[in-house]
Amino acid sequence: MKVCDGVYAYIWRGVFENNCNTFYLGEPFNMFIDPGLAKYVDMRFADMKKDGINTDNIAYVVATHSHPDHFEGCQQFMGKDFKVAMHKEEIAFLNEIGPQFFAMFGMKFPQFTFDIELEEGPLKIGNEVLHVYKTPGHSPGSVCLYWESKKVLVCGDLIFKESVGRTDFPGGSSALLKESIERMKALDIEYLLPGHMDIVVGKSNIKKNFELIEKYIFPML
Repeated sequence: MKVCDGVYAYIWRGVFENNCNTFYLGEPFNMFIDPGLAKYVDMRFADMKKDGINTDNIAYVVATHSHPDHFEGCQQFMGKDFKVAMHKEEIAFLNEIGPQFFAMFGMKFPQFTFDIELEEGPLKIGNEVLHVYKTPGHSPGSVCLYWESKKVLVCGDLIFKESVGRTDFPGGSSALLKESIERMKALDIEYLLPGHMDIVVGKSNIKKNFELIEKYIFPML
């Protein structure tokens, strides 16, 4: 589904199995964000091709965090002609608890190597800049990706439509989640692209979403 020029969203609608939303940022990034579970990557590619996207042009594969429903599919891109990236603190966290965490879901822990260890700051590719924000709370090294010229925020499992990411997994923190949400609230966002549920479009709708979460969700964290 085309969100705006150069930005595509693939919303997970499955009822009986959890998986994440996947996003694609076109030129100059050619970035595939949150591949999700490995067995659904081909399905995502088929959806992208329906939108006229040549998946051979993918240059970067980025995981917003290391939970299996976002990260497992990355293994299909490792050791090939793709730059696979995740925040350096999330990589360290994955090294520490990955096998046990994947086992919680009855999943085999994948072998992994990363080409890029992300850090907070601007990522300049071509004539565009993608801002990487470290946004802990759901996991220690979660990131949000902000395409300023498009006013697009890919926010992983930090914040959803009328909800927020869980903080009861290993490495989660309600206090840090609140701080991260407050940081992202300050950005000029026209398109909020979360890791689950529907996207939120329009500054006024996004502002209302942040306000609703602060009023009704924050007191429960």
